[in-house]
Amino acid sequence: MKRFLLAFLLVTASTRAQEVEQVTVYGGSLSGFWHIDAATVLGIGMLGNVTWGPLRQVWCRFDHAADGYSNHCFASSSKGGALEQDARHFHMAGGSALMRLTYDGEVTSTASIEGHYTIKVMGVPVTNPALAHGTKFLPRSDVPDEVGKAQLVRSVLGGDAVQHDVALDANIATARRLNLGAIQSVIFLGGQMMAGKDAAKATDQSYLAAYAVEFANGQALCWLHQDEDGKLTAFRCA
Repeated sequence: MKRFLLAFLLVTASTRAQEVEQVTVYGGSLSGFWHIDAATVLGIGMLGNVTWGPLRQVWCRFDHAADGYSNHCFASSSKGGALEQDARHFHMAGGSALMRLTYDGEVTSTASIEGHYTIKVMGVPVTNPALAHGTKFLPRSDVPDEVGKAQLVRSVLGGDAVQHDVALDANIATARRLNLGAIQSVIFLGGQMMAGKDAAKATDQSYLAAYAVEFANGQALCWLHQDEDGKLTAFRCA
């Protein structure tokens, strides 16, 4: 069976960016920015044996609308979540019937969650024994912009011409159509890895820079990478 390099939160390694999967969330109020341990799958054997890799921290944004919770991470967005009355237990799931990654656990405080990932290969579940944590993060305006990309985020969202990989045209156009009003602040959150075509950089926790963007009528999480020549080679806002 095909080997896998990485599986992000709520998605398997084969899930492409921009794919939308259904997710069910149980727990307290999860809306906001989160720093979350993402599951990594190093390989799946012919007999369904799963080799789990180390947990990797990624930035995600949860929000709640009329149709339930949505979860936005760099690799994907999931929507259609539901909220259970006990305000403690949660269940998240993404993928396909043949390959599905779930994350089950508890809301341990208003700003923390923890649980275990399980991958289902053709319906057979294999749980990762490592306990995965998530911490809710409140952006602070006094935090320094360590990588100095806040103005670049503003420029892209504002429609300025920015040197970029043509493969990012769709992502940039989508970000500019958020329609959330004027930008109020762009605050640096931290770095994270990027899986997929840049697998060589997948363990570099500073490859992507993550920013919390506050608009007049909402918020978004933006990730980007700029190469040494100033060219934007990764960008997404959700």
